[in-house]
Amino acid sequence: MNGPAEPKRTTEVLGAVEVPAARVPVIARADVVVAGGGNAGVAAAVAAARTGASVLLVERYGYLGGMTTGTFNTGPGTMFDSDGQRVLGGIGWEIEERMVATGGALRVTGDHGFSNFPEHMKLVAQEIVLEAGVDLLLHAWLCRPLVRDGRVTAAVLLSKNGLFAVEGSVFVDATGDADLAAGAGAACETYDGATRQQVSVDLLACNVDGRKVMAWGSAHADESWGARLPEDDGGTEGLRPPYVFIMTRPETGGEGGAVNREGFMRRVGSMPTIKAMVRRSCVRIQGNGDGVDPTDVRAITWTEVVGRRGALRHLDHLKRNVPGFEDAFVVAQSPLGVRESRRIVGEYTVTLDDWKRNARFPDVVGLNARGLDRHLAGTVFEYERSRGNHDIPYRSLIPKGLSNVLVAGRCVSVDHDAHASLRGMPACWAIGHAAGTAAALAVRAGGAVRGVDVKDLQRALRAQGAILSTQPRPDLD
Repeated sequence: MNGPAEPKRTTEVLGAVEVPAARVPVIARADVVVAGGGNAGVAAAVAAARTGASVLLVERYGYLGGMTTGTFNTGPGTMFDSDGQRVLGGIGWEIEERMVATGGALRVTGDHGFSNFPEHMKLVAQEIVLEAGVDLLLHAWLCRPLVRDGRVTAAVLLSKNGLFAVEGSVFVDATGDADLAAGAGAACETYDGATRQQVSVDLLACNVDGRKVMAWGSAHADESWGARLPEDDGGTEGLRPPYVFIMTRPETGGEGGAVNREGFMRRVGSMPTIKAMVRRSCVRIQGNGDGVDPTDVRAITWTEVVGRRGALRHLDHLKRNVPGFEDAFVVAQSPLGVRESRRIVGEYTVTLDDWKRNARFPDVVGLNARGLDRHLAGTVFEYERSRGNHDIPYRSLIPKGLSNVLVAGRCVSVDHDAHASLRGMPACWAIGHAAGTAAALAVRAGGAVRGVDVKDLQRALRAQGAILSTQPRPDLD
């Protein structure tokens, strides 16, 4: 008997059909339309509304928060640099403060960050958006932008209502894959090399004895990385997050993993990328797809299939080999998690050299201090710590060829290497905050994003709590 048919990995064009022209109803108008309700989109929508614009936020799923919610990601990443200076303020920091205040997150003293409960983040993200007066539209998929003379006039969306359109003066692309900007004709790039980052399917399993898992991790340091108990755990019942537990081994010997020729810490999984994030009795386990284009429907279909299989194999491996996993069972699967896809070519492209030299720019709108984090084909995970922090320039949010579009999140203008850092959640919050504030200011300039006075933008961001420098800077005063 033959096995099941395997999904194709790439899309093949078989021909073409004529699609009749159509008139679709316009169901909403706003000063600023934000496409994508992940971390960057939430920050952009709230910032634009607080700066005085009417805002519509469009999201394809039934919830907000993106990588802090749908993929069960419990740690948004560092918000402090290597010197202990906080680099994230404003809306992203406010969201985490709200999470802590409502019991949805814990502060992590050693990491200078937070550990989140993803389902709770959905509520906090939703409420901060609605409190700001944003018009929220869920379950609406961006089909195509309508463009006239380099200006986006409307976005056509698809939902259970069929096709419809929304109009705006300024559009913020927070789709993660630069769908709006690319659809409008903006120059974009993708990276097709062997080091393109993996796409992942995450499973959430319950009934894990976290203490046994951590004890095993401590006793098998050559097979695990990151297993630890919290400093204040004491005699409390159960485990408190975060507990990152990656079953890996150094590629060669050495504390913290070997350093390869590019300066990365490099580790190789005992099975392909077994990653378990343990909290009390729950665990997040990944299955990955290598070398796929996340903007290709065939490719992501294939990844959903192989990723699910891989995650289940990993859980089975843990159940058989690691004490504490014996009775674990799967309770949920996340939507596909994408680390790297399409990025705009902006007025400025942030480079790896900018990251290394802690670059400063006169048009700074945010800071980044995240390390370079690469999840590569097969069993490879690479990481290089950052030293200090660098500026994120406003120009990297502006796609070439479009007059009234800003981009927020991981699809801003960065090179492949710097993307390994800037794709992190704190940077996405900072970029989203900047994009939303700039979009509202651009409305006053007739929608021209290049017409925004950078000094006005920086003053507005700082008034809203954003951090644009950790050292005195006369040019920002």
